[in-house]
Amino acid sequence: MLAATALLVGCGGEEQAPEALEEVPVATAPQKDGEGSVTAMAGPYYYAQTWDNGKRLTVCANDLTVHRSNGSTCTLTYGQTFTVYSGGSEWVSGHAWGNCGVDGQVQNGWFC
Repeated sequence: MLAATALLVGCGGEEQAPEALEEVPVATAPQKDGEGSVTAMAGPYYYAQTWDNGKRLTVCANDLTVHRSNGSTCTLTYGQTFTVYSGGSEWVSGHAWGNCGVDGQVQNGWFC
């Protein structure tokens, strides 16, 4: 616990009794690290646009989940690539290379 003492001055300029201040510990919010999540290093990262259609972009996130139309997922890791079929929105469809080798969608904004 961290304690501090403050000297308060009233409206008329007179000193008031010192007041002890306490810093209350704050719990951090729980972090989800499950399916559909992105783990990233410091950004900002590139957001794939429509003019990137057909380009093979490099993943800059530590992990980037690829969602397939059949409901299954796989994970691309930093440095692996993704060919953009349709960019310009929050989700990008394309082909995931690396350890996935499948077509699917990824969250946009995690490319180098």
